[in-house]
Amino acid sequence: PAAPVPAAAAAMADPFAAEGLLGDLTDAPLATLSTETSQKFEYGGSQMAPLQITTPEFGQNWGTCPAVSPASLQSGKIVSLDQFMEAAAQIGLHPIEAIAATNEGICAGVVNGAILVLVHGKVSPLGNGQSRLDVTVKSSDAALPGTLALYIQTMMK
Repeated sequence: PAAPVPAAAAAMADPFAAEGLLGDLTDAPLATLSTETSQKFEYGGSQMAPLQITTPEFGQNWGTCPAVSPASLQSGKIVSLDQFMEAAAQIGLHPIEAIAATNEGICAGVVNGAILVLVHGKVSPLGNGQSRLDVTVKSSDAALPGTLALYIQTMMK
């Protein structure tokens, strides 16, 4: 007859735990991953955060931001200025001012606590549930405006 297997061998003790190498880690299952997806723009591993500035401050910074990238797109998702401002907030911008008379809005954000982001958008309704969006992104970082302009085109199309 086969020799009985010792109970300790059957349980297969964890050698790391036995040596105290795991600290307070346990074999508890991982919590389920959140299915909520953030639409916030990320650049260089940092999410954009809203930057609360005034319209005059926006204007002063607009002239001094060296990097610029325009974007134009036709959208069935954003057909009003209010929708543009809401979408801008969802990607991490602070909606500074919505100018209803001209269908233009200005927004600001900051990345990594230091990179200034300014966005000007104009919504031109085309009818049939479509609009034309003309967006200009300016920043203190040379590569950020092009990246954010592409992101806006994807998110607001």
